[in-house]
Amino acid sequence: NEEEKIDASLDKVTISQKGRRSHPLYAENRRYRFTHDSWKTSILGIMLDGRKAELHEYVAITLEQEMSGENHNQDDLKGQLRVFTHWNSSGNFAKASELGLKIGSQMMILGLNLQAIMIFNDVLDRWTSIGPEDDDEERYGGIEASILDSIDVQELEYLLKLNIQKGKAFCSLGKGKDGFKAFQGALDILHYAPCASDSDFDRSVSFPIFSGLFVVLKVGVVTQDSESSYEKELCKQFVEQARLNNDPVHYGRAVAMEGETLARLGNFEEALETLDVIKSIYDIESQHAAICKSYGSDRVGQAFQHSINWNHVLGRTDAALDTCKYIVDEIVPKSDPKNVHNTMCLLYSVFVTMKENGMALEARDIFNLRLVEPFEEHFGSEGTTFSKPLWKPILMLLDLQGNQDRPIDNIDEYLVWALDENNYILKPAMLEGAWGNFGPTPTALLAEIPYFLSRRNECIQHRRCLLRRAITQMTISLDNATSKNMILFAQMYAKQKLDTMKAFEKECNN
Repeated sequence: NEEEKIDASLDKVTISQKGRRSHPLYAENRRYRFTHDSWKTSILGIMLDGRKAELHEYVAITLEQEMSGENHNQDDLKGQLRVFTHWNSSGNFAKASELGLKIGSQMMILGLNLQAIMIFNDVLDRWTSIGPEDDDEERYGGIEASILDSIDVQELEYLLKLNIQKGKAFCSLGKGKDGFKAFQGALDILHYAPCASDSDFDRSVSFPIFSGLFVVLKVGVVTQDSESSYEKELCKQFVEQARLNNDPVHYGRAVAMEGETLARLGNFEEALETLDVIKSIYDIESQHAAICKSYGSDRVGQAFQHSINWNHVLGRTDAALDTCKYIVDEIVPKSDPKNVHNTMCLLYSVFVTMKENGMALEARDIFNLRLVEPFEEHFGSEGTTFSKPLWKPILMLLDLQGNQDRPIDNIDEYLVWALDENNYILKPAMLEGAWGNFGPTPTALLAEIPYFLSRRNECIQHRRCLLRRAITQMTISLDNATSKNMILFAQMYAKQKLDTMKAFEKECNN
């Protein structure tokens, strides 16, 4: 048959060792490349698909054996990518998924989210590309229903994990709509696939879907009705499934999500009651790593941060300050310092509360100690993370507010920054909605920089311009917080600051 003829013809091919070594591509392709790439291309062009898959599998196994040696760097990303390419081409979905998830997760830690998405898509394309796009068959997560009818539990779990990681990567890039599509695709697959009801299906695999959808919902990607029906149903499903699973890692996240939902609906006392449940099950030392692995950051510990805002709304400043102290003293020191996004989530409202209560400089020291220094240690000054564009202005604000009656070495630098209107354009724009659900919007914090400068004698000649800019930006913050359904504290904060700025402007004009 045709395959036997191909094998026979390949057996007759001999390659000169001298000629092989003299080829310019020998150094990097010496393991399994023909002397001339055109030979390989021609032969693969007529080779049966089954035979190609077998060769890719053989190469993948060979490379894995070489990489398993004691002298080989197990974190060699380039080597892992070569193995992944062959496993994926071999059609071994389990092997390709396992390695693709490992590589993609490593890339996400390094901030290479776009490259990670490409890896996840390479595996998923094997499923989504089956069948013509214009056929009438229903698709869930881009996969035909007839295919999902026949998958097993392991394949379902890999499909969910790939879409979940893809959604996280998109969110880290500030692409909330694409993140929502990935998370919703995973949920659609989960709801349709028959094997999801099998007893050996690990339902905890699906929990990050609910968490991911909740995150993109908070930043305004999901359009809801006036009753917030989508959010309520999402929360209800998550809490019930997590309770049945009886795992404090996932149940804690579900209860934290319930607390946020209650607060968004204005039920702050009930929201605070969920914190009592979390306190009874949350053990950061034993659960932190598992929570971060499942949800990207410690969204259970972050419930304490959200409770600061709930206490502010209820006028309980002392309770808010007590929680700030607990986060700074107990949660942050036990958290992974490399996960700076999680640290920022934990401390965002802490910084605001401290600066509003005479501790701006202490907050600045904590910012440097817990965010800037660990980030530069692990990722370098050129590294990237979602919140990094806000770091410089937040440090400026804390310096200005903490030194209102004292000289500031960098005052000229701050003034130049404040007078440049381009510095008030958030990039990505998603920063406003994301952090406006953790505390005051970033635009509100930016607006305070020209305000505090306008109160300084060194900047008196620019006072009118600075004050006008502060009022304009704070007005934008209030509009955003109100119209884009951000947390109530974000609205209250902007309104209070705007009134203070307008009062100072009136005083100056008199």
